[in-house]
Parts: sequence; C-alpha cells; structure tokens
Amino acid sequence: MDKRISTLIFIYVVYLIIALSMLFFKPAQLALTTLFFSITGIGIFLMFFFLWLLQRKN
Repeated sequence: MDKRISTLIFIYVVYLIIALSMLFFKPAQLALTTLFFSITGIGIFLMFFFLWLLQRKN
C-alpha cells in the first residue's frame, strides 16, 4: 500500500476512536473537550504574548 494511503487510514482510525469515545463515554467527552479548549486558549495567549514582546523590542 502507498504510504499516503496508510497515513490517511491511520488518521481516520484515530479520528474514529476519538469520535466514538466522545459519543459513548461522558468522562472522555469532558476530558477531550477540556484538553482541546485549554490547548487552544494557551496557544492564543502565547501568540499574543509573543506579539507583545516583539512590538516592545522595537
């Protein structure tokens, strides 16, 4: 099998496992949602912090 096809199948299987665990298990839903939004919030904070630092140096 082509490497790209096996990579796509792997991504699909990981997505399917995450989706099914969020569908059937409430603790998994809470944990994955919290993880996703906390990583997004920290990323946005760090982006604006580094932009602030870059503007401050100039």
